[in-house]
Amino acid sequence: MAVSSIVRNLRDGELVVKDGTTPTPLSMTVLLDEGDLTWTERTNTIEVKDRGSISAGHTRKGDEESISISFSAKWTQLMGKVESRGDPLQLYELLTFASGTEATSTSADGEQDTLHFEFTLLDPAGVASEKIVFAKVYRESLTMSEGEDFNLISFDGRDFEVAPVVSRI
Repeated sequence: MAVSSIVRNLRDGELVVKDGTTPTPLSMTVLLDEGDLTWTERTNTIEVKDRGSISAGHTRKGDEESISISFSAKWTQLMGKVESRGDPLQLYELLTFASGTEATSTSADGEQDTLHFEFTLLDPAGVASEKIVFAKVYRESLTMSEGEDFNLISFDGRDFEVAPVVSRI
């Protein structure tokens, strides 16, 4: 099995957001992203102590925790498809399931709306590229900010899984 020793950076990654439309989901490659995709996998541990003493106690597995995930991207416009001007679907519209986009959730009816995130990390040496899949991502906050050089859209959410699926491609 080949292992690459070249460190990956923001130039090697690509984030694709997909909805739950079948058989062909709406799919969008996040353009102008900052290269700041972050996710955190948590482990919850219960510390059982004997009258406050660690030496006589033990640990137990706690409740499972979902993954927190965030990224930001520059934006040129928020609305495209909804305005019926023939413009392409915009990131804001997909992340908010805007009316008129026909975007559907990856979750079952009645559950929180979720999307599918795929982060592909290409190996510059061409031997160990990887794909990280977050299957049920829901939005906790979406922040749009104005800037001197560019406007920014920042996504914060959770993936309703304990860990993403990481595979070699």
